Amino acid sequence: MNHHTAAMPNQQYRAILSEIELLLDQARPAELERAYELLLHAPRVFAFATGRSGFVLRTFVMRLNHLGKPAYFVGEASTPPVGRGDLFLVASGSGTTSTTLGAAMQAAKHGAEILAIVGSRVSPLGQLAAAVVELPAPHKRGVTMESNSKQTAGSLFEQACFILLETVIMRRFIEQGHDRDAALARHANVEA
Repeated sequence: MNHHTAAMPNQQYRAILSEIELLLDQARPAELERAYELLLHAPRVFAFATGRSGFVLRTFVMRLNHLGKPAYFVGEASTPPVGRGDLFLVASGSGTTSTTLGAAMQAAKHGAEILAIVGSRVSPLGQLAAAVVELPAPHKRGVTMESNSKQTAGSLFEQACFILLETVIMRRFIEQGHDRDAALARHANVEA
């Protein structure tokens, strides 16, 4: 490794943060507002994604529960059946991930409304969804931005997804009056 050409760690995290900011700035305000309203008003939220996007949605489901919204990650043994009126949240950079698309199709058949965070609104998942948030990040199947990411394919989408969903949690937490005690009361108290 050439130490003269390698970026210093602070340059790398600044590059990552800059890429996330540029991508999130491309999200359409109307799409973000529609997504927030669906999440706010749904009686229950179900989420599903594969790989790292799945880990991101698991963190979101946890925080929704902390804020008092019943939320579940599909595939966990304790997840109840999806029903009419539920919101089904999916995330896929390509919008073509077969298991995610299949899960969304099943949820739609059971009457759930589909909210998709995708790299392209014209992807199969984007077209299936009732509501879409488009984050046009590079991924392994080739969505490109004007300035390509320096990161491994998929990383930027997943990072932006996480930050986007954290802003949803922050907004709701503020609306609830920053009630840390209520959120903490819903937090797991047995941690093994």
